This record gives sequence, structure tokens and C-alpha cells, in this order.
Amino acid sequence: MELLSPAKDLETLICAFDAGADAVYAGLTKFSARARAKNLTIEELYKSVEIKKKINKKLYIALNTLIFEEEIPELIEILIHLKSAGIDGIIIQDYGIYQLMKDFGIDIPLHTSTQMGTKNHLQAKFLEDLGFKRVILERQLSLDEIKSIRNHTNIELEVFVHGAMCFALSGHCFFSKMLGNRSGNRGDCAQPCRWSFRDITN
Repeated sequence: MELLSPAKDLETLICAFDAGADAVYAGLTKFSARARAKNLTIEELYKSVEIKKKINKKLYIALNTLIFEEEIPELIEILIHLKSAGIDGIIIQDYGIYQLMKDFGIDIPLHTSTQMGTKNHLQAKFLEDLGFKRVILERQLSLDEIKSIRNHTNIELEVFVHGAMCFALSGHCFFSKMLGNRSGNRGDCAQPCRWSFRDITN
């Protein structure tokens, strides 16, 4: 079992390791589902890898937003940096990143983001057959549902044990985009499902 912690920047990454996390996942300044966090620059990425190697920890990078056509060249540059840095895995939502890594021969273990919405063993087995190393399961699953997926697959399973629970299914909510043009699938959710509303029709 691996205790994995998020990190919003280099400082919290170091704090998470100091507090006993076996691994940390963080975003870069582009393509992270936590777009409003400070995240890591490319320079901080390399520094983070140096830190984790010295203390025998793991670092995963989240490229877990949907990618637009014009962003592909920048994405390729980032993938090349991730390969050069020597991270332990990439967390993705967009299958296009999987295909791009195959096309360019970038061999880094792939984890599916919870935004990919994996909720049953058929999906998990499909991803396992594609070569994914780990599935980060949808946060709404029960323990029995997680157990059933474990019994039917050999892929690594990751589950959230602490943090906010989305009102809608992971990776399939357009509430924030509709209300304020801030897309959760682009890392910019305004979390309107946590707001207080009242009926003004009466």
C-alpha cells in the first residue's frame, strides 16, 4: 500500500515527504486539473525529482485536463521534459496523451485520473490491457464496488481517502462551466455544487 499526497507547489511537496508520504502527485503550470494552484515549473520539476531520489520516494505528475489541438506542441515539449526528469508516472484524463506517448516512444508509467470516470471492472480491465499501470477510481464508488474491481483485475488501484467529493460524477460535470465559464475538465472548477442556493420563483 502506498500513501500518496497532493502537492500544490515545491514547498508542500517537501512537507508531504517530511510528513511521511510515500509518494506525491503534483501538477505543472499547464494541463493540471488544479489550475489555480501554484504548481511546479519545469525547473522545480527537476529539483523535485532530485529530492525524491535522495529520500527514495516517488513523484507522479498530473497532466489530467483535456487537451486542445493547438496545445499539442507544448504538450510534446512537456512530455519530453518528464521523460528526461525521470518521474515515476503520469496521471492523465485525455486518451490523446496515451497515444502521443506511444507515437513518440515516451515510456513512462501511466495512471488514469479520477476524471476519467473508471467505475467498473470492465473499464479497469480495458485500461489494463492498454498498458496502464494504475487506475485512480471514481470517488463515488463503495468499498464493495472497489473490491469487485480488485477481484477482476490485476491493475494497481488508487482511491481517495480524504478530500472534497464532487457533487456530480468525477470528470463529467459541466455545472461550473455553465454558470461561470470555468471548466472543471480544464482544472478551473469554481465548485458551485458547494454554494448555497435558494428558490426565488415563489
